[in-house]
Amino acid sequence: MRSYKEIVEYFEAGANAHLAIKSFASGPLSYLDAHSQNVRYPLIFLRPVESLGLLDNTRSLTFEMYSLDVPKVSDENALTVMSNTELYLYDMGAYIRRGPEQQTLDFSMSNINPVNEAFQDRVYGWVANVTVIEQAVYNYCNFPTGSV
Repeated sequence: MRSYKEIVEYFEAGANAHLAIKSFASGPLSYLDAHSQNVRYPLIFLRPVESLGLLDNTRSLTFEMYSLDVPKVSDENALTVMSNTELYLYDMGAYIRRGPEQQTLDFSMSNINPVNEAFQDRVYGWVANVTVIEQAVYNYCNFPTGSV
């Protein structure tokens, strides 16, 4: 079973592999708002929402995944930015489902909603509820030693 950190790093790897996405961050929304002036856009931001724990040896983690951008020139309209940032969400989903670890993680994305000027920048984009599910293979003998 992967650690929370490893799952977040897998999302980060997907963002880094994407040719258009310029940065990735994760944490509470207060982090995003406080650092929005120093962000390179387009941005994928992952906010943890909940963990259901272990149910029948299955672990589920739920996130909000934000795909955000700022128009680069004054004549670029929000429609173009909204269109691109929606596609970035689906690209991230494709990486999680069909990327290097496709056989070990299950992924679902739902409730995709627009985000408009929610922060200090003129930001446009989308937020989706994302759930990562994996089979929990563990026993008391295979606890990691040292810090993870």
